[in-house]
Amino acid sequence: MAFKVKIKNIGKLANAEIHIGDFTVFAGPNNTGKSFVSKLLYSLFNAMNANHAETHLNNLLEPVKHHSFMISRDRRMRSDEAIHSWQSSMENETKKLETLVTGASIDEFDNENIIFALISQMEQMQQIAADIPQSFLKTTDKRSRIDWDRLTTSLAELQEQLHRTDAEGFIVAGIEYEIRQNLIRNFQVPNISALQREESRPSEVEVEDFSAFKLSHDEGLEFQINKSWLRQLQEYSRVIYLESPVYWKLKPALEDIRDYPVRLFRDRKQLNGVPGYFYDLSRALRFEYTGDMAFPDVYDNLTSEHVIGGRIAISETGDLSFRENGRNFSMPVTATGIANLGILALLIERKVLDEGTFLFIDEPEAHLHPAWQVIMAESLFELSRQGVNIAIATHSVDILQWLEVHAKKNPEDKQLIALNHFSATGVNQDHEDNAEDDFETRMGAIMHELTTPFSDLYLEGL
Repeated sequence: MAFKVKIKNIGKLANAEIHIGDFTVFAGPNNTGKSFVSKLLYSLFNAMNANHAETHLNNLLEPVKHHSFMISRDRRMRSDEAIHSWQSSMENETKKLETLVTGASIDEFDNENIIFALISQMEQMQQIAADIPQSFLKTTDKRSRIDWDRLTTSLAELQEQLHRTDAEGFIVAGIEYEIRQNLIRNFQVPNISALQREESRPSEVEVEDFSAFKLSHDEGLEFQINKSWLRQLQEYSRVIYLESPVYWKLKPALEDIRDYPVRLFRDRKQLNGVPGYFYDLSRALRFEYTGDMAFPDVYDNLTSEHVIGGRIAISETGDLSFRENGRNFSMPVTATGIANLGILALLIERKVLDEGTFLFIDEPEAHLHPAWQVIMAESLFELSRQGVNIAIATHSVDILQWLEVHAKKNPEDKQLIALNHFSATGVNQDHEDNAEDDFETRMGAIMHELTTPFSDLYLEGL
């Protein structure tokens, strides 16, 4: 898969054109926008990869579930059989409503019948809400009666919204919510306008043949989606973002604090300082997936004696440890370099990685000896050859040198590589696109930029 992404007025980028391929590289000095682009593309692709109908319905159902839960806390719910039966019926009908959109494809939502089915199911829920035993309302406390009134009001409002929308509007609402939440969670900003470079003009992202997004300073979000490209993206298993392995050494503590801000500041529940993509992947690793391991050759190499010599294991409770020669070592005492390569192997072992997955990695060289940086480069490139869409943000001379040598030895693989040069003057600004020597020109400029400090010091020391 090869396409271009145009970015205007977002983060460090005033006006940039990014090239995406099977193996995409964002290379250059610090503070030029490499990691920003990686997070931006992850956020948008992950938002597109969601079940948007399910997302929107969950948002609409949130007040209904909240008030149902508050009613269920009444002490009489535990002793009155009629009231308990009412609560069970309400929960069952809510699940039926959710089932209508669970797993539903975008093609199914091209048919308005699904909206009619949702409206019909809502009528069942409204009837059950109205049938709450009157004895309960007469004898319960004021708080529960208020929650019942709010429950019936929420159901009526949900019913009205379903009557006002159509199938396409349902999907659009889900997409908008996913985009906003992905950007807020992954960048840990209070609102999406915080990502703008200049408030006075809109920010734009255009993914070639797929989508266009526009953000304005007043939190406005406009977008256009190519449905055929969206269908293709949703066929992929998932989108993954890997950053510092330190996150995985601190996994228990980070998961403990995830819900802490929710209890204190409900309106700021996403801003706990930990990017959402960490929790997305942590949750994905907890699930069991069917089928065979997709890349056993890469896995065997990473876990072999000449590399990490063991494997990262995950318990039923989600705790990670490093297993070597029959012994278990907790992640905090495991070398960070082992955690870096080991997490990649774990993604393969747990079948989180498979053909078609988008894998973004920020600084894959982090905490790795130069020899292991080469192994990381070899592993990632082999995954891209076998169908994983790889995008790395790096300033590793060793990884780039390996890539340059590999391309010279295997010129047919050059077509897999999309090399982007981030510099103080912008992205890919110093060379002509589509020139025959474009790869060599960009690689030469990147390597010169990265190796100059060392060569200057070397000459100074002569």
